[in-house]
Amino acid sequence: MVDPIKISPNASATRSVSSGTPQTKAAPAAPQKAGSVAGAKTDAVSLSATASTLPGELKAGPPFDTEAVNRIKNQLAEGNYPVDVDKITDSLFQGYMELAG
Repeated sequence: MVDPIKISPNASATRSVSSGTPQTKAAPAAPQKAGSVAGAKTDAVSLSATASTLPGELKAGPPFDTEAVNRIKNQLAEGNYPVDVDKITDSLFQGYMELAG
């Protein structure tokens, strides 16, 4: 059950915070071209040899069985996916016991 949020009639959407020092109002920033920032430095990225070879390993396909995923999706959509409540309960209880242990 969810309790409704009670909002005080005295609450406001914004609150001002003062640091004790007077602040001046900032002038609005001048519009800039998309992708450009005044005075920004560019960063360089380099990949290690291991990271460079990783995409080659993924050319064979995703690291999971897409046929099994599609079969389970179809069974769920049709309402024919078998659910073993005892197995789920045992697994949850075992996980709880490991955490509480």
